[in-house]
Amino acid sequence: MNTARYVEHVMGMPIGLALRGRHTSDAQAHQAWSKALAILRDADRVFSTYRPDSYISRLNRGEIQVADCPPEVAEVLNLGEQARRESGDAFNVRRSGALDPSGVVKGWAVERAAQALAKLAGTDYCLSAGGDMTCHVASPDSPAWRIGIEDPHHLNTVAAVVPIRNGAIATSGLKHRGNHITDARTGMTPTAVASVTVVHSNLTWADIDATAAFAKGSDALTWLASRPGRTGLVVLEDGTRHVYRSNATRLATC
Repeated sequence: MNTARYVEHVMGMPIGLALRGRHTSDAQAHQAWSKALAILRDADRVFSTYRPDSYISRLNRGEIQVADCPPEVAEVLNLGEQARRESGDAFNVRRSGALDPSGVVKGWAVERAAQALAKLAGTDYCLSAGGDMTCHVASPDSPAWRIGIEDPHHLNTVAAVVPIRNGAIATSGLKHRGNHITDARTGMTPTAVASVTVVHSNLTWADIDATAAFAKGSDALTWLASRPGRTGLVVLEDGTRHVYRSNATRLATC
């Protein structure tokens, strides 16, 4: 089956799309791709902490209130508050009085952008943002998308391959972006884990949970195993790999 690929730089990261099936390079495919990018650009205009004119920047300066923002801002902040509670405060979009919802926005925005692709009848898609992906197959006969998980100790080497038909995968780690993840309870960067990968039905929560689990450090594996509907891979700093499934004993250690 032929696969068409598209790449654009949005929200400060590469956005990639792979299409298979009925619509790959025709006008409908290009139109859906353009719509998906427009959704991501809108999210950047609203939520970017690097743009002085974004709603989040204006909120942080005290120029406006949440009620003055598009409804998506309250939605994202509510997701962040839910994640804070469920992570035991390890994940928090509020730091020292400032808002930074980046840990919610990426997965949330890509999940929304994928809605434009879902309208392509008879077409499989895999939409990626900085390595986090949401995947869909249009038919039971379509092959699963095979997603490689990078080994954080040997970059550009695959630690595992995950087949995904309809679902999402997100990985959090420090090797590409430096110490950008901290435990909100301590303000420190965890050192016990090298990367956390979460597979879930929804990219918003796969992305949030990967970040939250990484922030929890040595408690990452135990916490993830308590989260409904999650599976994935935790790579520790010493190189040990743990495959887990929620609400079950650990599947494997390698």
